[in-house]
Amino acid sequence: MKKLIGLVLAVMLLAGIAISATAEETQGREMYVYTKNGKVLLVRSSPSTTENNVINSLPYGSKVFTYGSPEPGWTYIEWGNNHGYVMSRFLVNKKPEARDTSSSSTTKSSGFNTEAATTVSEINTLLASAKQVAPYNATVRPARASGWVYMYWLPTKNATQIATYGANQELTVIAELKDWYQVEDPSTGMIGFVYQSYIQ
Repeated sequence: MKKLIGLVLAVMLLAGIAISATAEETQGREMYVYTKNGKVLLVRSSPSTTENNVINSLPYGSKVFTYGSPEPGWTYIEWGNNHGYVMSRFLVNKKPEARDTSSSSTTKSSGFNTEAATTVSEINTLLASAKQVAPYNATVRPARASGWVYMYWLPTKNATQIATYGANQELTVIAELKDWYQVEDPSTGMIGFVYQSYIQ
């Protein structure tokens, strides 16, 4: 009888540990939004960028609670009474420092406007800053929903425009520069540069 009672207590103890772990997992893990240049983070209704599923956006530094990764590279989050999916690479464990927005985001310590370089030296400086990354999909975001985003053959708005994209079109990022992405159009194979402010 004592053995039976001991066995029941052991089972109850294990069940209590399991319930405790489940409750802790259900509470969510606290994380923060961290994006390049302080941009907003798009929240989607499903873990994919292949459809028009954007349901909200979160400012840089926003606190969220995470509840696992349903797909590689994605995290299910909750903030306030809202929930959705975001790209995991834009979440960090510690609240990021506030970004300095007192000066133009296109003027860097290099001393020239990286949005519209005008000399061969400036363009070479931008190209030299390129960092190759594991290719990932990104979504075109014009300043206006009905606007357009241009692909340039060099990382400057003074270069020739080689393609035009509307909102929600998908491009593959293959390298990151100062204020620019080098991208490939998966539908045509064309490669060029898109200004970072217009892609997420």
